[in-house]
Amino acid sequence: MAATIIFYYLVNKDKSWDEAQRYCRETYMDLATIGNRDDLKRFMDIAEASGVSREAWIGMREGGAASWMWSEGETQTGPGLAVYTNWARVPDPSHHCGSMREDGKWISTLCETTLPFICHEGKMALIPPKSWRQAQKHCRLRAVDLPSVRSHIENQALKKMFGKNGKFSSFWIGLFRDEWKWSDQSDSSFRYWDDSQPNHDGLCALFSISHRTWYDRGCSTRLPFYCYIGEKEEDIKLPI
Repeated sequence: MAATIIFYYLVNKDKSWDEAQRYCRETYMDLATIGNRDDLKRFMDIAEASGVSREAWIGMREGGAASWMWSEGETQTGPGLAVYTNWARVPDPSHHCGSMREDGKWISTLCETTLPFICHEGKMALIPPKSWRQAQKHCRLRAVDLPSVRSHIENQALKKMFGKNGKFSSFWIGLFRDEWKWSDQSDSSFRYWDDSQPNHDGLCALFSISHRTWYDRGCSTRLPFYCYIGEKEEDIKLPI
């Protein structure tokens, strides 16, 4: 089984986001892409070991068409983009988060709405209502995430977990949409914004080591930055 290992590098030179992108593409592979929680841990370890406490660019920029994606990012079982869908109706363009009804159909919902939820791979009991971002944070503090649904079978299983609820007719799932894209054109949907972000300060994303989260900022700001290279492991022969 072949795998790609991501290696991150901090370049402690002040550059705009575009200049940093060009430097990373010439010297490494691209500005840092973070595809899931494992990548995030590896990235955080490098950031803390660097001893540099300043904010630094990562390879995310706002632009292009919005896409529906899964909060947990890329996994071995599926991509970050929502390929399988089960919408009850065409999503409202003003809604950026997704919920599941009792009948298993999905509806687009205002992210500030408070709904119950479960955490993927966590206890299956419903958790009291929170906004979508609060629900995501609740799950991530427990090293899990909001549930992803990548097939009809998974959708039916999650519907059964939610069961019938007399007070609430829908529940959060890990579905969201935004216009943020990675510099290397990957489909990674993993996001790690600070609670107040993105707040439209700019079109480019940076990592704040003091807050251990991401912020948006004007792309012309001059900052250090993180690059990455991805290396393929040799095929690993699994025991028969």
